[in-house]
Amino acid sequence: MSRTCSSFGRPVDQDGAWRRDAVPSAHLPAEQPLAQEQAARRANSVVLRVTRSCTHAGRHEHGTRAAYVKDRCRCPACTAANTAASRHVSRQRAYGRWQPFIEVGPVREHLTALRRAGLGVERIALLADVSVSHVRDLARPRIDGSPAQRIRPATAARLLSIDVRDADHAPGSRIDAPGTRRRLQALVATGWSVELLAARLRRRPSSLRRTMTSPTVTARTAQDVEALYEQLSAIPPPHGTAEECALVLMTRAAAAAQGWQPPLAWDDIDADPMPAEVHSAPPFHYLDEIAIERAVAGDGVGFDDLTGAERDRVVDDLTARGRSIRDIAAQLSTTKRTISRHRKVTGRASAPASISDPDHRAAVFPTV
Repeated sequence: MSRTCSSFGRPVDQDGAWRRDAVPSAHLPAEQPLAQEQAARRANSVVLRVTRSCTHAGRHEHGTRAAYVKDRCRCPACTAANTAASRHVSRQRAYGRWQPFIEVGPVREHLTALRRAGLGVERIALLADVSVSHVRDLARPRIDGSPAQRIRPATAARLLSIDVRDADHAPGSRIDAPGTRRRLQALVATGWSVELLAARLRRRPSSLRRTMTSPTVTARTAQDVEALYEQLSAIPPPHGTAEECALVLMTRAAAAAQGWQPPLAWDDIDADPMPAEVHSAPPFHYLDEIAIERAVAGDGVGFDDLTGAERDRVVDDLTARGRSIRDIAAQLSTTKRTISRHRKVTGRASAPASISDPDHRAAVFPTV
């Protein structure tokens, strides 16, 4: 049983002793300084919560423990984030699951793959929202020669989440070309000739054919081809005249002979495995007789304007006419070493099939 103090309105026990949980500080002179100090500290912590903006390059945001620790921001959001992080650490330690660091090996291998694909350290740091210096420290040894051995799980997860296919590259960086080749082949399979595609890409047909056989392409080329593919994959090629219809049919036949798949054959044109190999007749080399005649006649067609087969044919024809290496190089705007190398390769062998042959016309696309 308890009763109420007439002076303070606080309950007391039956024997007249004050209940300590209900007694104000005035009743406890020995504890009064400590209680007053604690009350003042609590009041100041509420009033003096200073909000500070980030002054680092790490892009700290309010409402995070990083801003609380690094920027010494004491706004309610940062304080709450720091409290939540501290409680999480305490719980994990109590459960025996506290592992603040993990091995850095898989992360370092992923960084190596990203850099090999053309992503720079600054771009990786931006995508993962970590500092550039931290990425450099993970990607290469420190000044003393010892590489970083551990990394926080959250940082590792952000770095490992970067996908090479989703990341942007520098325009001139080299990347793998399977997706680019497949897109060009798919457009050819629908009837778009290499010449039409080259015109839309503002490229020479011979240059585009080299792209279709190259293991790597520049990021700019990949982006241009991807944009063209999105534009033309659902549009039929020009077929308003008899000549255009014939060109479409021949282009499709040539693509089918090479086993090239149309756009609808791919679920993921970048990642799907290659289809089973199609056994077909050996491909014929494309020879543009007009370009060859102009090059042989010295009519402004240079060495770089010709495909590999056309170059061999021109060098062989000019050699058969008794032209010297110096004369051929000057006429084709190239070097004597290049002409000499082509002479050794061809050995003046018989020329490949001509475009004037109806059986070979339009079987003109390179094999990937």
